[in-house]
Amino acid sequence: MPGTNPALAAAIKLLSARRLTTAQLRRKLLDRGYAADAVEASVVECERRKFLDDKTYAQLCVKGILDRKAVGRLRLLQELLRHGVEPELAREVIDAVDTDEADRIDRALAKLEATRPQDGYGQLGRRLERLGFAAPAIAGALRRRAETRGRFPDSQDFEEHA
Repeated sequence: MPGTNPALAAAIKLLSARRLTTAQLRRKLLDRGYAADAVEASVVECERRKFLDDKTYAQLCVKGILDRKAVGRLRLLQELLRHGVEPELAREVIDAVDTDEADRIDRALAKLEATRPQDGYGQLGRRLERLGFAAPAIAGALRRRAETRGRFPDSQDFEEHA
């Protein structure tokens, strides 16, 4: 019961305010001065009661990111790891959600071109890279865009992304 374990009561209060990963909850409880064994017991109990679920957290996080912005797998992975999701679970969730990276990169490229029409292929490629897209996907997107525009960039345009 929450009354018998102050760390559990604090954990439930934290989780009622917002969704957290196991690592985030653990860190918050330790930062508040609760003993490590009480924190572990609280985390286990919260998982048992289904108040804490890193897989659901990761799925919602990825969906939220992708609803706001077209980003690549690398950015998604960085975000999940930053929130304390275990690397294996993060990759599993991204693999399940990541159905069409080519569509996302094309949308990101179209948005970049609309907001920064003066950027060349090199600049666009670097911006896509910062959004977490991998070099082969960037090169493919830039080639597709060049073909639809009737302008074929020089091979040096793709050097750093091939």
